[in-house]
Amino acid sequence: MDMNKPEYLAPETLEQAFEALKNNPDGAMIIAGGTDMVPRMRAGVFTPELLVDLRLLGLNEIRDEGEWISIGASATHTDILESDLLGENYPALIEAACDVAGPPIRNRGTLGGNLVNASPAADLATPLIAYDALAVISGKSGERDVPISRFFTGPGKTILEVGEILVAVKVPKPPARTVAKFTKLGKRKAMAIAVVSAAVRISLDDDGKISQARIGLGSVAPVPLRVQEAEEVLEGQKPDQELFAKAGQEASNGCSPITDLRSTGDYRKKMVAVLVRRALAEAWENLQAE
Repeated sequence: MDMNKPEYLAPETLEQAFEALKNNPDGAMIIAGGTDMVPRMRAGVFTPELLVDLRLLGLNEIRDEGEWISIGASATHTDILESDLLGENYPALIEAACDVAGPPIRNRGTLGGNLVNASPAADLATPLIAYDALAVISGKSGERDVPISRFFTGPGKTILEVGEILVAVKVPKPPARTVAKFTKLGKRKAMAIAVVSAAVRISLDDDGKISQARIGLGSVAPVPLRVQEAEEVLEGQKPDQELFAKAGQEASNGCSPITDLRSTGDYRKKMVAVLVRRALAEAWENLQAE
């Protein structure tokens, strides 16, 4: 078979999709927007025998489910950007989606594709980590929810088992007095793969202390990373610039970036401390201004 001309299937139900994946355990691949897969197929990196397209399954809905908001895995970056529901609750996710490539890619690329591709630099992964999001995974044996912070197992690898599909991401609605911020450092100002990215979230209690903190990092480890040690520096403390600097340094200590074509590992490590400190400071300023 020509590696660039695989068979194509657009199932009308999840059961049909599961069956196709089961019958082709080594040769089937799911395609969503195709913005990453198609170029890799052309380059011979991927040579699937069957493409399973999920476009007919209605997995692009963004729904309010009470304490959670569900984002279908087939929702595009543009769908995310245009959602008032997401904009009201998850500003850091909107900032990240806005930073993904340019309009043509945002119109095609999907949430599920961005996550399942499992790039350490995945823009949407870090804010979803900061918001304590869950990956909703469906398979023949049922459905399971997994924290996004545990979804990735290595570059290009996830916990998805053969025959399983990421169908949605569930994000809990943040508590009152919560603010979040996404920031990204690239080699140019737009349409850049992150050299380092960071997403932070802080929630304050009635005494003005940080009751909960989350910090997600991209491009500084084999997977998008949650740095709990840095979160612990913040929790129980009153926000100030010195505290933010300590948390930034702890985040830097907790990552192990590599050197590649975009940056040295040493530079990335230094920039983690800077980006986390700045993101926390800006988030805190935004909360004070509300």
